[in-house]
Amino acid sequence: MRIFHKILAAVDLSENSEQVRSWAEGLAQTMGDVVDYVGVFPKFPDIYMTVLGWNREFLQNVNRAKEEMFREMSRRYGSGGGKVHEMEGVPDETIVKFAGERNSSLIVMGFRGAGRSRIPIGSTALGVIRKSDRNVLLVNSSFRIPKKIAVTHSFKPTDRIALLISSAIAKSFGATLYRVHVIDTHFYNLIPDDLKAELRFEIEMELSKSVPGVRTEPVVLDGDIPMELAHWAAKNDVDLVVFGSEPNKIGLAIQEFLMQTVNNVMVCRGL
Repeated sequence: MRIFHKILAAVDLSENSEQVRSWAEGLAQTMGDVVDYVGVFPKFPDIYMTVLGWNREFLQNVNRAKEEMFREMSRRYGSGGGKVHEMEGVPDETIVKFAGERNSSLIVMGFRGAGRSRIPIGSTALGVIRKSDRNVLLVNSSFRIPKKIAVTHSFKPTDRIALLISSAIAKSFGATLYRVHVIDTHFYNLIPDDLKAELRFEIEMELSKSVPGVRTEPVVLDGDIPMELAHWAAKNDVDLVVFGSEPNKIGLAIQEFLMQTVNNVMVCRGL
């Protein structure tokens, strides 16, 4: 089942880029086409050029670093039918623009989750999610055939596309799909005690609705949404956590989850 007609892997020369490659190619073998790679040499802030001007040594150093980066990227990623696209600019803006021009359906990027080093606000990964209307997969481990996939349910319209994509991935790889809802602490504390069990039961019934060809399990949690979800996903060794999101936006819950999780994460916008 091919649902990602074009996969774009954003890479550099870091160790994490090998994990990006493994996920992009692992998904492409079953769910997509040949992977295209994009590497972005960062644009220096204007103040650098204002101070340094056209300093010959500085320009030579920049050009040498750029040539070495692109040469090594071509060696690492230029085989197997994919193509390495060499670009220069602000990384997140350049990746988003290029993905749009290529009509990529999935952008694969690396990030570091909690327990490694928290991704800072304004990082390239977060910038791409904020500015893109594409599906974005953030990975911090090498690809393995996913056996446990969690899709979050907030009972908003964006849930539908996340369920469609996560179900397709689960079906393609024979994974169990966990349909997860977290009852926010602020609401949970306002619910009369004698109705809490009934609410959980009704939510579980909604999440238990079958998905053709996919084994599903409902999960209802309560507490701080990002924290509870991150804890549950790590404890249960989930291979991929899937969110639905509006294009060109990232909700606070997703952003905070990314700051805490050790799991791979996909943010879905459309097929």
